[in-house]
Amino acid sequence: MKSKSLLELVRMCQRIGKRIYYVQGGGGNISVKLDSTLMAIKASGFRLSQITKQEGYVIVDYSKIKNYFDNVDPSTAGYDFEKESVDVAIKNIVWPTEKNVLRPSVEVGFHSVLDKYVIHSHSVYANILACSYEGKEMLQKILNEEGFNIIWIPYINPGFWLTLEIKKRISTLDEKDKEKSKILIMENHGLIISSNVYKEALEIHEKVNNLIKKRLGIRGKYPAVKLEKVGEEKYKSRTKFIYDFIASKNVTHAFFEKYPLYPDQLVYVNSNLYADEPKIEINAKSKEIIYNTTYSEALAIEETLLAYFYILDQINKLGFTLKTMTQESTNYIKSWESEEYRKKLIKEMAK
Repeated sequence: MKSKSLLELVRMCQRIGKRIYYVQGGGGNISVKLDSTLMAIKASGFRLSQITKQEGYVIVDYSKIKNYFDNVDPSTAGYDFEKESVDVAIKNIVWPTEKNVLRPSVEVGFHSVLDKYVIHSHSVYANILACSYEGKEMLQKILNEEGFNIIWIPYINPGFWLTLEIKKRISTLDEKDKEKSKILIMENHGLIISSNVYKEALEIHEKVNNLIKKRLGIRGKYPAVKLEKVGEEKYKSRTKFIYDFIASKNVTHAFFEKYPLYPDQLVYVNSNLYADEPKIEINAKSKEIIYNTTYSEALAIEETLLAYFYILDQINKLGFTLKTMTQESTNYIKSWESEEYRKKLIKEMAK
């Protein structure tokens, strides 16, 4: 049974992970509960497409993580629940057994309280709505017409508090709805599909995205990414959509600070623009982008940048009102220890 469930995890990760309009770089995560105690979940820093039966995931005792969230008292002022919840997750890793090798996604908490199969993607189509003020009402209309109910989660920083909010919202469902597959949209973040049926989880994820595309009138293929090596650990963006967007919007560094849409933009793009040794160079005159890093990291940045520009472009074309993250939320992500760990791991893996 465990072997079958691990194979299901790999298949789900490969299917979602190979579509850059669903996940970019090391973003998104997928989990499968192996039994009443153990859960396999993508390891932090890995791409979904890198997951195999031998590597790229962590097995945790999710029953103990869930028990923590069932019994924690979040009313203590000034207490660092984020750190505590990460410590609880790390403490309950049962595989791999070597210390400090891998850690589960920081979102392991909400995976623990949801169904057997959980897909969390950063779908560009879902995020067109998740990053616009009109999105909630429109998405409810789109999915209700197809017999789906959605749970809309206002923006909350990933981690402890997001898990508590999702747990709270799930607890308010009646018993029949608790047994059904669930669709959750996290504002300025992404999409979650939770189901106890393997095939259904994948089918609902696909259907939700197709319904959004159809209603928004999005046709044609999602743009492909292309990088050209121009030096040792130096790559130039050859993605036409990115070049055209920068040229038409006269994009400079300040653009990204003005329009913070979701955490992965801040982690992969903004942080690499403003680092002491910037990994991204934008030539305002030639409209070219150069990445001073490894191919794998350059690819992750390019995919994230494409998704970011694509979402902005679609919101503008549709006449929607852009909803950005608050300054408080952007500051939190910039200082987020879990993301520092993820970036460090990505760098080490690229060596």
